[in-house]
Amino acid sequence: MAIGNYGIVRGSDVRTEDISVYYSYAPSREEENNEFIELSADELLSECKLPSTVEVLNGEYSEKLLEGMYNLKLSANIFNQVGIYTILIKPKVIPLKIIDCGVLSAFPNVKGIVIKSSDLPNENLASNNGLQGYRIEYVDIQNGNKIRNTVRYVVTSNKVAPINENVGDGSQKSTRYRFEDSGDSIFLQITPSSVSGIKANSFPFIGVPNQIILLSNTFFSPIMVEVNMVENTIDSVAESITGEQIRDVRNGIITLFNKDREITNQYNSFIIKDDVTDVPLYEVKEKRTNIDNSQNFDNVLDEINE
Repeated sequence: MAIGNYGIVRGSDVRTEDISVYYSYAPSREEENNEFIELSADELLSECKLPSTVEVLNGEYSEKLLEGMYNLKLSANIFNQVGIYTILIKPKVIPLKIIDCGVLSAFPNVKGIVIKSSDLPNENLASNNGLQGYRIEYVDIQNGNKIRNTVRYVVTSNKVAPINENVGDGSQKSTRYRFEDSGDSIFLQITPSSVSGIKANSFPFIGVPNQIILLSNTFFSPIMVEVNMVENTIDSVAESITGEQIRDVRNGIITLFNKDREITNQYNSFIIKDDVTDVPLYEVKEKRTNIDNSQNFDNVLDEINE
């Protein structure tokens, strides 16, 4: 008998149109900011492709999507302050209203919820089984808040049309639904929706008419990314310590350079002495706000050569 390990995790190939991105900013960890701002996923995320050298079935597989890999592009006009940015990437939520909770005419024991196909953002979701696997959460009718930890999942989603059928003794009519590809409603069979063997008369909650539901895909798990924007990097700190410098003793100016001999910082350097004894008390290095660009290697070396 062979024993092996079988993986159950696959890289997500979700489209950016099914992703929501939010961010918040705080100047430091001592300050809180619970206000999140929504960004366009199309502008921040882009799909990655397999190397061009990879051939699948003589080029018949042309998309070559590298599942699970996306580029995150942080726009400089947004992420431009020193501090902490918290970025939340999560499945997009679609708020919808339940128009009815009913059963199918051909399968009266199958209970589900009915929504309008026109309320969905695109035709792909409105197609038959376009919502299969989606997650449903509910909004409390009384207070308008989401009912926490109450989740249902879509088993099947099909276009339907309402029909009136006689029930009971034949004098009463009830609205039921039949499959109809041209229908403007969608019947969602969800789980759990059937009674358990322990309490035969207790049906699981699936919602009520006119209740708001929050529909979201299950293509990937929410991701939180923390980006710490700093004034200096390890490289810039190392350059300021071990890099090239010019100390203008006459004018009391210290100039620091990067590896390309470009000015990165400039300081005023002076000594404070005691007024009476003329004894040095403090050696001060003060950052300059106005850079003196004449303090460069070309000018200094030319002066020495003269």
